[in-house]
Amino acid sequence: MRKRLVAALSAYMVLGTLVACTPEPIVTIPSNSLSAEAPELTISAPLSPSGVNAKEGALVAQVYAAALKAAGIKAVVEATPATPQDQLSGLAAGNGDIAPGYSRELLTALAPSTTAETPTEVISALKDAVPEGISVLDAAKSQDVDNLVVTAATAEKYQLKSIEDLAKVCDKLLLGGPAGFQEKGRGLAGLGSDYNCVPKKYVTLEPLFDGSRDDLLWALLRDDIQVADIHSSAPAIADNALVSLTDTKHLFLAQNVVLLIDKNKVPAEVQDILNKVSGALSTEELANLNRLAQDRYFGDLSEVATAWLIQVGLVKASS
Repeated sequence: MRKRLVAALSAYMVLGTLVACTPEPIVTIPSNSLSAEAPELTISAPLSPSGVNAKEGALVAQVYAAALKAAGIKAVVEATPATPQDQLSGLAAGNGDIAPGYSRELLTALAPSTTAETPTEVISALKDAVPEGISVLDAAKSQDVDNLVVTAATAEKYQLKSIEDLAKVCDKLLLGGPAGFQEKGRGLAGLGSDYNCVPKKYVTLEPLFDGSRDDLLWALLRDDIQVADIHSSAPAIADNALVSLTDTKHLFLAQNVVLLIDKNKVPAEVQDILNKVSGALSTEELANLNRLAQDRYFGDLSEVATAWLIQVGLVKASS
């Protein structure tokens, strides 16, 4: 076990070092035709959902801001992450211009009784629910969703590929994750009701995202727990070759990163740039963005955002 743990952690550290080296870009965001007197656009940063990198919402906001700045557009990100309700009220009151957020949380803030489940249904319902004057731009390809993962060794030992497989041995295993997973209906309670999967014990472990030791990940790698709730946007899954168990009954509902804008303040050429960034923000790239934020090579989140834009080829590297 010690050898496997050392190997896994070594791979984690190596990958964290490699991503700091950015390749030459292949695409650039073109400069737009706005004049120097064009007003500064204000971007709100969303609060990250429970269990997601606490900095992810701010990171996403900084990515859109960095792309606009690269195109010669003045943009500033609000310092304090906002709830979906505050983002929506800010846009409606004219106090903000661009609001990146999480589709399901934004929809729930507007329509608490919504029955939309699939990501496509959620985006469609969100477009119908936003107040007049607010537009929903193209949703990013990235999807953020709860994810039950195990190590390769545990998957092999118990022949685990899906949560249905897990249910057969669930009472023998310890499940770890954030407090929010234990509290929400489509979390621990849903595992019991939908899959008849009741773990031997639930261990509350909050993942850390500031470069410190991640107690949830370490507990899984040490076999202190055998199953962990780690969100799909976490780089730890790929970096440690963890096995994601297929949610065959669709207990966990995915949501996309999506942009809301004040359509009277954000011109079409700016919308085109924002949509271009969303088109590059796949689930894999959202994880990579979080990975870059773990690298202490960068001074702040705006530097991380710029490095990611260069890496995916949307912005030219400085010569």
